[in-house]
Amino acid sequence: MTPEEKFMFDLEGYLIVKNVLSQDEIDRLNEIADRVLPKEYNDKGFRGGSRVSQWDPFCQNLFDHPNIVPYLIELLGPKFRADHDYAIFMKKGAQRGHLHGGDIEYATQRAGDHWYKYRDGVMRNGLTVFTYNLAPAKKGAGGFTCIPGSHKSNLPLNVPDEVRSFERPAHYVARPEVEAGDVVIFTEALIHGTSRWNADHERRSLLFKFSPGHSSWSQNYYNLDEFEGLTEQQKRILAPPSVGNRPDSVQLETA
Repeated sequence: MTPEEKFMFDLEGYLIVKNVLSQDEIDRLNEIADRVLPKEYNDKGFRGGSRVSQWDPFCQNLFDHPNIVPYLIELLGPKFRADHDYAIFMKKGAQRGHLHGGDIEYATQRAGDHWYKYRDGVMRNGLTVFTYNLAPAKKGAGGFTCIPGSHKSNLPLNVPDEVRSFERPAHYVARPEVEAGDVVIFTEALIHGTSRWNADHERRSLLFKFSPGHSSWSQNYYNLDEFEGLTEQQKRILAPPSVGNRPDSVQLETA
């Protein structure tokens, strides 16, 4: 991560990394999605499902795409692990969910896996999301929505319900724009959600979520026997949480 990227993530709790996927990768992932996913939308206007990583062996590359590995190491430490993954595809008019999350909210109401800390020059996060975008989200399109900086707020529970449900606009709520191939990274300590999708084309997002090596949000760990052709690095990334003698997920070469 560049110094500016570190500053932006610390400031806002999310970061857009441009052009992570090539056009060939975007096309191939869209082709796989069209082949695997059901054609029909549910009654809320979306289609998707869990375990994108098992759609096709090509999707396993999203665990450790070389363009995101440096961010995983910087944000979660070298022993990071994959926690879970899924897809959100939305048609025009669909709305997925209200604003939720926040460090204090989860620490006081749920198990504390949604956190952000910065100490002695080191940035660390709990559950952290890497959203691969297979279609653009221009201004006004909707989709990923957040309250920048709320990952460090002391008063997230004071956000009114009508703002969380998108019934009342608020100037402090942001809807970042992205292009196909961009990745949105955000800590789950950030207040975030999915606002109404307004674009004529389908929203297509693949969400891969990662945790520090010692923790887990999901109750269902990855089963390596359900994958084909995993690399040794991917096997380390998919390992269940542990502390003792856990190897680095990515073993960097030194000159």
